Amino acid sequence: MVRRWLPVAVALVLTVALLIARAGWWQGVLIVALGTATAWLAPSAAEGRRVAREFRQVTTDARRQQQAADQRRREAEERRTEAEDARTEAEDARAEAEAARERAEADRRDADAAREAADEAREAADERAMIGPEMHDLVSHAVGVMVVLAEGGTAAAENRPQAAARAFDTIAGTGRRTLAELGDMLSVLRNDIEPGQRATPGLAELPELVRIMRAAGMALTMVVPDGVRLGRREGLAVYRVVQESLTNALNHAPGQPVEVRLAVEGARLVATVSNPVPPRRGPAPQAGHGVRSMRERAASVRGELSAAEDDNRWQVRLSVPVEKPPAKQAGKPRKSDKNGSKGTGRKR
Repeated sequence: MVRRWLPVAVALVLTVALLIARAGWWQGVLIVALGTATAWLAPSAAEGRRVAREFRQVTTDARRQQQAADQRRREAEERRTEAEDARTEAEDARAEAEAARERAEADRRDADAAREAADEAREAADERAMIGPEMHDLVSHAVGVMVVLAEGGTAAAENRPQAAARAFDTIAGTGRRTLAELGDMLSVLRNDIEPGQRATPGLAELPELVRIMRAAGMALTMVVPDGVRLGRREGLAVYRVVQESLTNALNHAPGQPVEVRLAVEGARLVATVSNPVPPRRGPAPQAGHGVRSMRERAASVRGELSAAEDDNRWQVRLSVPVEKPPAKQAGKPRKSDKNGSKGTGRKR
């Protein structure tokens, strides 16, 4: 405050002194006015300059802050753009991965379908290749049984007409079944039906086979386990091997008792057909086409077959894989009765 009014006081003193010295009052008044204005305006100008400097500094700071904000906004916009680009690339990559997964799934389905088609074609080819052995087994069995039945029926026609009638009925039934099976085989060869559509016998038809062989005069017993499940081709293999073995016994060991025994050993079903070897002259006969056919049939279903004489008995043994072994709590195997049904039958 003192510093501000000091120039004014000095100016007054100088003015008064000047008036006294020259007696020019108006000049003194002018000097006083100029001094007073100078004293008042000098601090205000300095303050204005200071305020101007502060305003310029504030403006500069505001401009810098605005520039920094603009820079941050531009950087944020760039980051947002980069994030959007990254999200788009991620979505594209995800879409490509999904398309690749779908292509891989389609390729897998195609491969599975091709593998299934190849398996079906291979099975069909294998089954067509077995048509020849099938015809041999079927015709040799049917003809052999019908010849024996015809001879027996003819012999019994005069004295036992009812037995002769039964024999001729069995011949007719055997002939009809044989014709039906031959028709199915020919349909497969002509590609009229798929091999898998052909009706084939299996374990369920063994009792009827036993009945026919007994009608032909064979003393036959059969032992089968309960609850055995075989595939279609495995069941057919067991049936044909048993059928061929019984036909061979009928032709080469007439009048000899024959035993058919089926048993489960682990994961395989073992079918055994055995009969005593009748007295013969000369060396034992060599295995013929029938045994070779049985071995081929066994090999086609991952089975094993042996046919040989042992302790004066001829035995054919077939082993094939099973689908489901019988339950442990199942009862003991039962013998088939003389009518071919499961029961406690006796040897005839």
